[in-house]
Amino acid sequence: MFCYHLLMDALNRIVSETEELLLKQDRVVIAVDGKSGTGKSHLSKLIKACLSCSVVQMDDFFLPWEKRDAKRLSFVGGNLDSERFYADVITPLKEKRESFSYYPFDCSVMKLSDKERKMSGNVILVEGVYSLLPAFRPSYDLGYILEAPYQDRLYRIMARGGSRMLERFVNEWIPLEDEYFEKLDFTGYLRIRNI
Repeated sequence: MFCYHLLMDALNRIVSETEELLLKQDRVVIAVDGKSGTGKSHLSKLIKACLSCSVVQMDDFFLPWEKRDAKRLSFVGGNLDSERFYADVITPLKEKRESFSYYPFDCSVMKLSDKERKMSGNVILVEGVYSLLPAFRPSYDLGYILEAPYQDRLYRIMARGGSRMLERFVNEWIPLEDEYFEKLDFTGYLRIRNI
């Protein structure tokens, strides 16, 4: 249910803008944000194939239960383990480390995985909702927001996770994502619509 010509247009633009920046600097860091079901992961796989980049997934920084409380969840993006993301990803990027690694959160067991993810190379792609939280933005060279019609998003979520997962998204995560995009200013970031 992707509009493939729009998807390819987006891919070509991102690859072209990245390659242009690589002529001027050693590393390019890209953020691809958007609500659930907008095609972030799909587009990121295509970007990775074109640019041979490392991909950091925001889902790897799910907030563990022991850090969840009403105060924390009252903040926009509060359901993200932003402290760990900052320490494991943003700090190494700011320090211009050639490589870095982190341990992803495994939602199936609700704890950090023991499988380390290693990132290196001249292109790093950060993919997922909340990747453009204001504290992270200075570390990116390029940022994009994907958008898709609500019904298309629900169809994609249902296709990948079934009706129980769709219900969780509709009742838990989509309202938090809506708040994120309503309350924060995303002026200056290219919006890629309807892919």
